[in-house]
Amino acid sequence: MGNYILKRIMSIIPVFLLAALLTTGMIHLSPVDPAEAYLAAAHIQPTDEILAQKRHEFGLDQPFFIQYVNSVLKICQLDFGISYVSNQPVWDEVAHRMPATVELALGSLLIAVLVSVPLGFLAGIKRNGAVDHISRFISFFGASIPTFWLGYMLVFFFSVQLDLFPVEGAGTWQHLVLPSMTLALPLIAMYTRLLRASVIENLQEPYVQFARIRGIAKLNIMAKHVLRMAISPMITGLGMNLGKLLTGTIIVEVVFSWPGFGRYFIEAIFNRDIPVIQCYVFLAATFFILSNLIVDLIQMYIDPRISRKEGQHR
Repeated sequence: MGNYILKRIMSIIPVFLLAALLTTGMIHLSPVDPAEAYLAAAHIQPTDEILAQKRHEFGLDQPFFIQYVNSVLKICQLDFGISYVSNQPVWDEVAHRMPATVELALGSLLIAVLVSVPLGFLAGIKRNGAVDHISRFISFFGASIPTFWLGYMLVFFFSVQLDLFPVEGAGTWQHLVLPSMTLALPLIAMYTRLLRASVIENLQEPYVQFARIRGIAKLNIMAKHVLRMAISPMITGLGMNLGKLLTGTIIVEVVFSWPGFGRYFIEAIFNRDIPVIQCYVFLAATFFILSNLIVDLIQMYIDPRISRKEGQHR
């Protein structure tokens, strides 16, 4: 187990180097000069002398390989430079906004799990029943509705018409409800169908028949055996979506004016804030790798067969 974890953590290194290479390469391929973007954001009239000074200050007058190495060394120190817009360290700006994104991500995942697990499980064991039909409707609705449209509809009904929740901003649990529900509905649609299909598949497995023959209570079979094995695909989906949510739920953060990392990234794109974009790419790659590592460890705990397979591969 320890070797497996170490190997997965070491896999961050090549991804990190590739992310740094891509961001450095994009600066060279982009038609926008970072020095000009900085001066435009600072409302300074660009001249040849000032542009040359800023290119030297940003290290843009050095060869590509030197720029790449310098980017890697700075990222290793969590030094992403200074934002062109705010003139503040990018890492400080990200650290200020990341808690709001984490709060929104965990809130939406919690709602999705609390709804999809019982709904998908009951739909699987009561196939073609009333709960199954309800789960299908919720799944089709959640998968087909655009997130931005759903967000505006929730704002219209629950904020404008009923005046139950704030329209925008953050700070209280009331601010968290609508954006979390907006993010949770597509996740509920996906997780419910995954769990339903997995439950139906596991009900056909021989271990369920043997458990019934041994006289084990049906509730114990369903809760301790079927659900434990059937939830595995859903956990994989959770890991994939956790990485995506932690890098910022861009559309929802814009709709609800949520002060998170995704909205900060969008603003950086419009302002050509290169240091912020570099930071986003690096954190996105890191979050996806770590979330998938956590999911793999949970899967190995739930299903010991995975641990044995990893041992055989080693």
